[in-house]
Amino acid sequence: MQVLLLGVTVFLVLYLSLRTDFVATLFLIGAVIVFQIVYLIRYVETTNRELNRFLQAMKYEDYATSFAGLKIGPSFDQLQKTFSDFTAQFIRVRSEREQSLQFLQTVVQHVGTGLISFDSNGNVVLLNESAKRLLSVPTIKNIAKLNNAGRKTGDLLLHLQAGKTKLIHSVIHNSKTTLAANATEYKLGETKYTLIALHNIQNELERERMAKELEIARSIQKSLLPDRNPHIPGFRIAGICLPAKEVGGDYYDFIPMPNDKLGIVIADVSGKGIPSAFYMTLTKGMIQSQMLYTSSPKEVLIRVNNLLYNTISEKFFVTMFFAVVDSKNRTLTCTRAGHNTAIYRESKSGKTFHLRPDGIGLGLERGDIFERTLQEETLSMNRDDIVVFYTDGFTEAQNDGRNEYSESRLEEVIRSGDSKEPQDLINHIIEDVSSFIGTNEQQDDMTMIVIKATDSQ
Repeated sequence: MQVLLLGVTVFLVLYLSLRTDFVATLFLIGAVIVFQIVYLIRYVETTNRELNRFLQAMKYEDYATSFAGLKIGPSFDQLQKTFSDFTAQFIRVRSEREQSLQFLQTVVQHVGTGLISFDSNGNVVLLNESAKRLLSVPTIKNIAKLNNAGRKTGDLLLHLQAGKTKLIHSVIHNSKTTLAANATEYKLGETKYTLIALHNIQNELERERMAKELEIARSIQKSLLPDRNPHIPGFRIAGICLPAKEVGGDYYDFIPMPNDKLGIVIADVSGKGIPSAFYMTLTKGMIQSQMLYTSSPKEVLIRVNNLLYNTISEKFFVTMFFAVVDSKNRTLTCTRAGHNTAIYRESKSGKTFHLRPDGIGLGLERGDIFERTLQEETLSMNRDDIVVFYTDGFTEAQNDGRNEYSESRLEEVIRSGDSKEPQDLINHIIEDVSSFIGTNEQQDDMTMIVIKATDSQ
């Protein structure tokens, strides 16, 4: 606009100089031209100065600089408005960027994974709170500070290749722990950095160790159970133990005895896990050793109780049903130490009743009360009579509604399958229990022995 006005003025001077000789008019118009040239130079200089001030503000991120107040024309006002809008936009962008950065820093500091980042010289640029806790350091400037107490943790991290994992050892709250360190590389500008993610895998290692120990315990427990059903004249006998996921203390055994007799043991150690399996193993050895001295179930349990009371922890005890089958006399002599009652199905009358001789659990009392309360019972078994010994894993099995299988249901299944062979009856009961619990997991070991009297041969 200023240039156009100056051009018009120059054209007017040339025109008047050809049409008139008035010197005063020419002088006046010349003064106007000089004024316009000076104004134009000032306008350009002011514009350049404001532009330079804007660029300097951008260079040093000085977004507080104001671009307003110089009233030298509409076009300059528009330029100032553009500068101000540009600056305001930068302020908004920087504020959003700072908020995002602050949020990211908060997340990094409080994330459960330990994060430590450093350059090729080991100078630390990031160490979040989890990493401080896992490495047991308040803060460090260089990872070389992690080389202490004979551990070269800093050197290990410094030379850890991207994509690789190393195990390192640390101490958290005075407890030794194992960390997995995973490395990643990245660049900022021309500088290369390493980012280490630290994970406490001590719990995973403990779970793996426990899983291996439980597997060994299961193998031992399985090896201690009979590998086949016994053969004794006049009887057919079958047994089974279905262990739950966790090692338990269920135990059953068939022990050959002189004079065509067979010792039958079913027991349940209180609790679960390796201690219960250990006490089950101990009980098995005690039973077999004491049967060398007597064939009386009552006398055997009295001897075993005296040994267990001085050995077993106060937190544990053993329930047991111990019976001796006499093939010649076709009798069953039994005693019960706090165990589930046995179910007897009499073929001739079709009646079902429980064998429940008195007795308390093994290992609960020193001996006087145990011996005084323990009873021994002998009964004759006729052809097709059935005796079922079991642990509470069967009767206390629960379905999704937390209802128990119960003794009454077990009796009904035994009645409905009393014509079956012992192994077939066990399978029939297991199928019914499985149908009852549905998708619910087995919570306890399920152990069962079935004795069925046959011909004398």
